[in-house]
Amino acid sequence: MIPSSYRALGFVGLAAVAGWVLPPLAAAEFRGKLNPAVEPGTRALSAVVPAPAEVIAALPTVPGPDDRVWALSRPLTIKGKKFLMAVYAGIGGDKTLWLDRDGDGKFGTGERWPFAADSKSVSLTLPWDNGIYREFPIRFEWSAEPMRRGPAAADAPAPPPATATTVTSLVYNFNILFAGSVDVEGRTLRVMFAPKPADSVVDPANQRGSMDANFNGEFEPAIGEAVNAAGKIPVFRSGSRYLAVKSVDMKTGEIVVEERPASDYTRFDAAPGQEFPDFAFTDFNGGRHKLSDFRGKVVLLDFWGTWCGPCIEEMKHLDPLYAQYGPKGFEVIGMNMERTAGRLTAAEYSTVTEKARAFIAKAGHKWVQATQESIERVAIDVVHVNAYPTCILIGADGKVLSREARGQVLTDLLAKHLP
Repeated sequence: MIPSSYRALGFVGLAAVAGWVLPPLAAAEFRGKLNPAVEPGTRALSAVVPAPAEVIAALPTVPGPDDRVWALSRPLTIKGKKFLMAVYAGIGGDKTLWLDRDGDGKFGTGERWPFAADSKSVSLTLPWDNGIYREFPIRFEWSAEPMRRGPAAADAPAPPPATATTVTSLVYNFNILFAGSVDVEGRTLRVMFAPKPADSVVDPANQRGSMDANFNGEFEPAIGEAVNAAGKIPVFRSGSRYLAVKSVDMKTGEIVVEERPASDYTRFDAAPGQEFPDFAFTDFNGGRHKLSDFRGKVVLLDFWGTWCGPCIEEMKHLDPLYAQYGPKGFEVIGMNMERTAGRLTAAEYSTVTEKARAFIAKAGHKWVQATQESIERVAIDVVHVNAYPTCILIGADGKVLSREARGQVLTDLLAKHLP
């Protein structure tokens, strides 16, 4: 059979007469560029402590007796490099960030950023020699609110009242995002890459990648436009095309996106009307199940983790719904994902299962819970879960009713399908 692309080029008649077998055309490629500046990425909340002697000595002047100097409880580390930094809090309420950008061990000219009286944040850049990039943007925001973490926090003694010099924590971005655009036959295709904290280059096969495949200007995880890559370059569906990032040259900023065959697209979109593929899983007690065991019931797949606050709140919402609709044929399968970056060892899988099991036992949720080890490939390679919680509702016929079955949406769907 002669490819349609060759027919369009007028080779059909010649090939038919000569009996030639024409080779397939090379995959289409599209080129673009990384943006000239990176964007702030993942942020961290870090406690501060009274600055150690090393930090105090780096200041150009000795602090006043009533002033306070604060430093991060752990050294500021950006892409493997440590930076000396401090927040100077004057008795009058003025606060200043000091950061040793040049690494000479002292705070000098150009390394001082006052916080405005009506603002708790400052933005600056650090020197960064990385391909086309020369600056690493970073934003700091201070807080005087007490940091309370974990169940024991509620029982902790009340902190002393805040004063003009009180600083308890800093929020800052320790990572960045590489963004760019590619021309696809006159249309601008936006792409973005989220490197791991130690990464300085784009690695499409091992980083979170996003592609605005529907050209609407947004990256939408719910429809497969953001994927946590785990050893292979993800393929995105763009209309009738299937696209993947082929390469990114950090020295020139060039991005190459290539067209892939439909067979390379492994994501299950979980669109309404699609039949959800069967899978087997192990529950927290070692029991073995398959999704098909629940055929004839309305089933909610709830992808969650104990680290995810919205997941925990959603499960509280599920409790009364499960009690109300369970007798009518509603089932929930908790799809636990305690660790979402990379495969774990056998010991680590056991540890995360015990952590999740203890949480469920304390919370009292009654539905079956699947271990991460047994459903990880479903979450990562089939559904490509990128946001938590992800709640997929499946009808009694095994077909998807909704990929966003949370809150009032779930309540309304259950009322409709299990009256």
